[in-house]
Amino acid sequence: MPIVRDIAIALLFTWTFIDGFVVFRRKTGQTENRDRSSLRLLMIASPLTWAVSIGLAFTSIGALRDPALQMVGLLVMAIGIVVRSTAIAQLGRFHTPNVAVLTDHQVKATGLYRVVRHPSYLGALIAFAGFGLALGNWLSLLSIMMVIPAIYMHRIREEESALTEALGDSYSEYCRHTKRLIPWIY
Repeated sequence: MPIVRDIAIALLFTWTFIDGFVVFRRKTGQTENRDRSSLRLLMIASPLTWAVSIGLAFTSIGALRDPALQMVGLLVMAIGIVVRSTAIAQLGRFHTPNVAVLTDHQVKATGLYRVVRHPSYLGALIAFAGFGLALGNWLSLLSIMMVIPAIYMHRIREEESALTEALGDSYSEYCRHTKRLIPWIY
């Protein structure tokens, strides 16, 4: 259904604009930056993937025939945005766009962070899966789900390495009691 596809595209750009505005206000200085490449990869590969996915959504190849699936996609996208926004709010000033460990950094183990170590990434992945489905094209969904999770997994590895190095036993202990991305599974 073209209207659902168009709503999904508008929602993606509105969400990423607001999310970027909120998150990039907290970019840290070079001394705290431990981001080797994940932010750059995220900023380049994600929009390229969105462009390919959106382009595919305007073709008949891989088109979904069930508009209800697109509506479900919009709902899933909204749920993902809420999860990500909640996680960012709960982490507060410790949530930065670049991988950084502040001088007074502390392990957050309450709220969504009690269940998974990276709820903002989980929320983003849920939102992008919903976006792919809402576009109404299986190839759009496939392209998003092949690229975006790989980017986030790279970022998670970089972030966990920096946090383990900086916070030591407190972060290692936290890792033993929480799953990385999917509650109770992974």
